[in-house]
Amino acid sequence: MQINIETTGALERKLEFGIPTAEVDSKIHQKLTELGRTVKLKGFRPGKVPLTVIRQRYGKQVREEVMQAVMQQGLGDAIQEGELRVAALKSLQPEEQQQDSEMLNFSAQLEVFPELGALDVQAIEIKRPVVEIKDVDIDDMLTTLQEQRREWKPADGPAEQTHRVLVEYHAMVDGQRIPETGNQRIGTIIGSGIIFEAMEQAITGMQVGESKTAELSFPEDFRNEQLAGKQATVELHVTHVEIGALPEIDDAFAASFGITDGGVDKLREEVQGNLERERRIAERRWMNEQVGKSLTDQHADMELPGSLVQQEAMNLRQRMQQEIEQSGGDVSQLPEIDTLLDTARIRVRGSILLGELARQNEIKVDDNRVFERIAEIASTYDEPQQVIDLYRSNEQLYGQVRQSVLEEQVVDWVVEHANCIDESMAFKKLMSGTQDA
Repeated sequence: MQINIETTGALERKLEFGIPTAEVDSKIHQKLTELGRTVKLKGFRPGKVPLTVIRQRYGKQVREEVMQAVMQQGLGDAIQEGELRVAALKSLQPEEQQQDSEMLNFSAQLEVFPELGALDVQAIEIKRPVVEIKDVDIDDMLTTLQEQRREWKPADGPAEQTHRVLVEYHAMVDGQRIPETGNQRIGTIIGSGIIFEAMEQAITGMQVGESKTAELSFPEDFRNEQLAGKQATVELHVTHVEIGALPEIDDAFAASFGITDGGVDKLREEVQGNLERERRIAERRWMNEQVGKSLTDQHADMELPGSLVQQEAMNLRQRMQQEIEQSGGDVSQLPEIDTLLDTARIRVRGSILLGELARQNEIKVDDNRVFERIAEIASTYDEPQQVIDLYRSNEQLYGQVRQSVLEEQVVDWVVEHANCIDESMAFKKLMSGTQDA
């Protein structure tokens, strides 16, 4: 194969390669011949259609299919022969061909991974969290479960602390009514901080059916852009005021979570098991972030493939959109791609460095760990086997788990070879994700 590699930027390459025309023509002839054995055309017996008729009827389609396959195969061979470590393929196309040319020429625009020397992790200092699930952590979770099972009923008096309140409102800003017709609705639990403080203070003490006018300063990040950061005259009308009662933590409470035998003791046991699983996940995340930050700080000036950065920024925005949609939020508040590029660069830099450590130290993915991770994910669902089957049959999902496990194996390798210090830590701090600078 004839190849030519041209450096067009720090990480950009133009790859040109040629494939003998005779080789392509031979593949086209072979495919047309195979097609002739099976195709059915009116007026011809099966397998007896002349090749000239097959070529006339299907020649263009077959040529396009063969050219596409040859181009992809040729690209792979050229990349391998040129020893290129490709990060992204920006374009691939055939060059204009001379009639009766003995070669079919193609060109590709690529981005390659940066060339890095041997990565030394011995100077990295890593704090490894040592966390024990204690009774107080189980008690806190039971309290959270109590809150989730809080029963609400209409309150007799005005809205007070811990009461749930639903309010309809409209606002006047510079002579403009927002919304133009009807009212906005907003709900909160007094004292929870769900809504901004000024509005919470305004509705505290109001009763069902009561209306009032208040001058409010809306915060800059308020979900309605027309009101964000504005001073407004707001008409408030309370439609619901409810008081909540917490259930007792008893056998009936345990039964509400599907525990029919063992009561509260069994519930505490299951809560502890769930917290242990959350602890393991949080510890992995904690270590991944520490290792990633240490590596990226060491290589802050590393050149990055622009295509990967742009794609990661788009992925970040897509995940944000999904989270907002799932929570019923306003997707119009999504940040623009450009504002996510710095975060994307950090993520891409960390991923490249972890991949380079895996390559330099010949770290291969452990399939047993992949299966264990899928089982761990599946255990949180009602039908675990269905989830396991889904991950095993879905190439994309399975690939995501494999990549995640490989990166964790690299992190484990770094921890083994870096300066690792155990640090006792409360479960709450671990789960908060707050790491000291």
